[in-house]
Formats: sequence, C-alpha cells, structure tokens
Amino acid sequence: MRRHGRADEYAEFAAARAGHLYRSACLLTAGDTHLAEDLVQETLGKLYVGWGRLARVGNPAGYAQTVLTRTFLAHQRRRSSTERATDTLPDLPDPGVLGADTPPG
Repeated sequence: MRRHGRADEYAEFAAARAGHLYRSACLLTAGDTHLAEDLVQETLGKLYVGWGRLARVGNPAGYAQTVLTRTFLAHQRRRSSTERATDTLPDLPDPGVLGADTPPG
C-alpha cells in the first residue's frame, strides 16, 4: 500500500514540476526544445528512482532543479554533444595538391 502512495506522490510532483523543469531546460539549452525534453525526461527518471529518499527532502523542487542542471552539465561534457548531423560532406582536398607529382619532403 505504501508503494502506491509513493508512486502517487511522485506522479503528482512530476505533473506539477514538469513545466517548470522544461522552461529551465529550454534556458539551459539556449532554446533547443528537443534536448530540453530529453533532459527533463532524464531528470524525472532519476527522481523516480530515488523518490523514496527524496520524499523526505525538505525541498524536492529545488533538488529537481539541481538534478536537471547536473544532467545538462553531464550532457555538455560528453564528446558527442557537439556533433551535429549534416547533409553535406566536408570539402575534400584537391587531388593535384597532394598528388604523385609532388616531390616528397
């Protein structure tokens, strides 16, 4: 019975705070709404895992903001966070510049 009570508390908290977290995430990501949604989902997932302990925290909303910020920083540290897909290939060097008629060294 207690487990359902905690799940209900979490669902109520998540519904109340999701909009606030999303706005904060949009500010952190400079308007990248897709990344902001991902960060909010990851944050809410982390909060769900630790909700039993978190329910006793004096300020769970503040804790959620901290988790969101740290999740964003961890994303920024990942090397792949700066990679972007593109539909154009990079410029290739001119074959004559590095061709066989250039003497070595």
